[in-house]
Amino acid sequence: MEDEKLDLVIFVQSNSYGGTERHTLDLVDHIDREGLRAAFVYCGEGFNGHIPEELSYVEVTKASSTIQNLNIKGIRVWPKVFKRFKSQKALLIKPSYFSVDLKFLLLLRFYYEDLIVIEHSLPPKRLPIPRVGFIPKIGYWRLKSESLRYFFSSLVDTVIAVSEVARMELDKHTYYKDIKVCSNGINSDLWVHDTKKGKEFRVTNGIDSGLHLFGCVGNLFTVKSFDVAIQALSLVKDRYRTKCALCIIGLGPEQNNLKSLAEKLSLDNVFFVGKQFDMVSAYSAMQTLLITSKSESASLVLLEASACGCDVLSSDVGYSSEVIKEMNNGYIVGSYNPQVWARAIENYLDKKKHEDHNLSPTRKSKFVEKYDINKRMSNLLETIMANN
Repeated sequence: MEDEKLDLVIFVQSNSYGGTERHTLDLVDHIDREGLRAAFVYCGEGFNGHIPEELSYVEVTKASSTIQNLNIKGIRVWPKVFKRFKSQKALLIKPSYFSVDLKFLLLLRFYYEDLIVIEHSLPPKRLPIPRVGFIPKIGYWRLKSESLRYFFSSLVDTVIAVSEVARMELDKHTYYKDIKVCSNGINSDLWVHDTKKGKEFRVTNGIDSGLHLFGCVGNLFTVKSFDVAIQALSLVKDRYRTKCALCIIGLGPEQNNLKSLAEKLSLDNVFFVGKQFDMVSAYSAMQTLLITSKSESASLVLLEASACGCDVLSSDVGYSSEVIKEMNNGYIVGSYNPQVWARAIENYLDKKKHEDHNLSPTRKSKFVEKYDINKRMSNLLETIMANN
């Protein structure tokens, strides 16, 4: 492919494996099945062990640099990559302001005519404007933040948000223009409850088969607020706590803090199982997904767990309320107070007798109509490949 002009080159950096990474590989797979000549260039450790081997039209390369905090070595590495993979269009995945270097974006802009970005994350909120009396005072940090937002936005041709919520936030906190929405979806044939796998997951991780298992899934960052779930479990009444457990799936910088919190609260029913390659097994093992996050644009975890028959208790983020209302499979918890979550868990356990994980034919049909991957990926690829 070195001298051949490709239809598309995709760039992404990831140091963990979660919903964004699964969505990205779904897109790569769809591009390959459509027969587009493309390159998928990734850096970081997040995709290790997950890259499909049977791709025919997409060439996969791991770059020996990053797109974050670009140093002299990176400035030398990337032009070689750009020269190797020639294309009119470049697609940058998840280029939120805190996860891409402006120098990388400038290099990318120099080598590719059309630059498209998919924003999986919500943008950081604008800093408040300080005042002296009634007179606005524009400080250095405010000026720097606004300048970065402006330059970042001016270098991009097409912006794709993964939900209407994300579009509104990007409208409010960036200088992006003409933001398009291509909602997330999942492969509803793949994400199906598997009783056998669920039992094996519990045995492997030492989780008693008789416990009602709550699960938190995602990268262990502070924004996910998994500490709220741990504290809530410690606050539920004894008659509930002895009958349930919490499983935390994922890796990240908050792991040690969360483990220390569980130990401090003397909880022996919190299980940290790390990174999981087979998430169907994990969802099949749990009855209820807990989403305690303070910021989500369009959680794939929510869709995956719902398709596998899990109920959901979620903070009011992203499109959680929409999906829960559509699927009638849970409740919104309008607080990050652990005591409020503890009461919500108790009320849920009182009302819900969760026995059948499998979606009814009617609910399955509704889920496929709303969230199946094929329709969503066709729309996304059409948007990416459209002429600017």
